[in-house]
Amino acid sequence: MTQRSIILLALMTLLTTSCSVVSQQIRSEAEPRIPFETLVREADRNQGRTVILGGYILETQNRDQTTEIKVLQAPLRFNDEPDSRDYSEGRFIIAHNGFLDPEIYKKDRKITVAGTVSGSSIEKVGNRQLEYLRIQDREIHLWPEYEHRYPYYDPYWYYPYYWYYPPWFFYW
Repeated sequence: MTQRSIILLALMTLLTTSCSVVSQQIRSEAEPRIPFETLVREADRNQGRTVILGGYILETQNRDQTTEIKVLQAPLRFNDEPDSRDYSEGRFIIAHNGFLDPEIYKKDRKITVAGTVSGSSIEKVGNRQLEYLRIQDREIHLWPEYEHRYPYYDPYWYYPYYWYYPPWFFYW
């Protein structure tokens, strides 16, 4: 192998192993990705299987010793960040031993969980009964909330030309 090939191989290995928010140990235990609908439909058969899922928090409820997080599933990107909720295939519930603050784990936050399938349950959503996949967590990653800044409202975005615009331009 040439030196260029070795460097390229090392770089690719570094990029693929360092992009995940899930530990390498759990990633090695996790089964190859199974379609979410199949996991829900065959929850009893997949019980005990380690999976990595993500989505958007719908609700967080604290019980006596546990916390349950209801999540709208979304496919994961290469770095395990949930993609758009428009591609959702269903819902799942994360069971966590201990307390998680509902003000931190609040509605619409992105979450990625690695855990074991513990079955399914039926929950009522509006007038319809939906089947939820139940996951006992091993690792949870809550994605940071991004502050959206629109450059055309920021005077520094116009840096070389800020003198060109009248002062009232930045306040409307």
